[in-house]
Amino acid sequence: MKITGFEFKTVCVPFTWAIQEYWGWTYPTTLIWIHTDAGITGVGESNSLRSNITDRKEELENTYVGKDVFTLDIAQQPFDIQCALYDIAGQALGVPVHALIGRKVRESVELAFWSPPMPPVEMAREAQRAKELGFRVHKIKAHRPSDTYELVKLITEACGPDYLLRLDPNTHFHDLPTAIRIARSLEGFNIEVYEDPFRFEDMSDYRQFRAKIDVPVARHLGSPRDVFLWLKNEAMDTFNCGGNVEAMRTFDAIARGAGVPMWGQMFAFGSCIAGMFAVHIAATLPACTMALDELPHIRVDDLSGGSFVIEKGAVKVPDAPGLGVQLDMHAVEKYRIR
Repeated sequence: MKITGFEFKTVCVPFTWAIQEYWGWTYPTTLIWIHTDAGITGVGESNSLRSNITDRKEELENTYVGKDVFTLDIAQQPFDIQCALYDIAGQALGVPVHALIGRKVRESVELAFWSPPMPPVEMAREAQRAKELGFRVHKIKAHRPSDTYELVKLITEACGPDYLLRLDPNTHFHDLPTAIRIARSLEGFNIEVYEDPFRFEDMSDYRQFRAKIDVPVARHLGSPRDVFLWLKNEAMDTFNCGGNVEAMRTFDAIARGAGVPMWGQMFAFGSCIAGMFAVHIAATLPACTMALDELPHIRVDDLSGGSFVIEKGAVKVPDAPGLGVQLDMHAVEKYRIR
């Protein structure tokens, strides 16, 4: 079954109101169709925030056109391309994508809600909306140290003590003393983890932070080597990671070897396509027990026409052939920009 060509459509779906109001980003992505001589087409998705995969069309065709899908090491291909290749292979073999990646270890995969920095009152309203939608975990960009206590307090008052907060300051707690002070002020609240709380040049500061607080400490890391080093130096409890199937398998193996949980952010701001591919991958990773940072639900349309179903904050892992999600082509054309 040989690859015959590529097709692309770049879309820019707006984020929901609160995110547009307080973040202001536009975040285009490009949907990728890979066609084969068997009449089977697979779909993938590429991040087009800073560059567009369509500019590489000739390079991609030179690399892939004429190749048999089943002779490629799909796990090693880039995330956006391998998504479509796994979709093709799954359809051809009559099996779901996760069956081509590994053994399914869970029936559903939890997703986190997500919010950019915003005033505490608005954040509490967003959290209440997320809870009403069924989400259990809320990732919050806590970039304003002076607001953090009020932020957490108002969210807890709005959503109750069981609502789990994943605080991601993106190092805006700045230094060890500030991070300790803020973390101690939040003792008693339901904080899941502090992700990248302050600058990370010195692992010993993170070791000290772990020793002085009861909440797990995480890093967002892009290489297995970095994960190994941070765990070896006892400088984190868990980690957020991303990449293609091969990378995610490696992260999972390290986490299992260290006896720690992890979570994935393989694409983050994609549509139902990248989101469902991430669900398939996570379904095969035993250590990936924490809610994913995959966020089709924070846009006004996930482009699925209702086929990407989130119930109680989780997505059931599909067992239909291929990705198991359908694109709403009317929505794709509505939001298409290229």
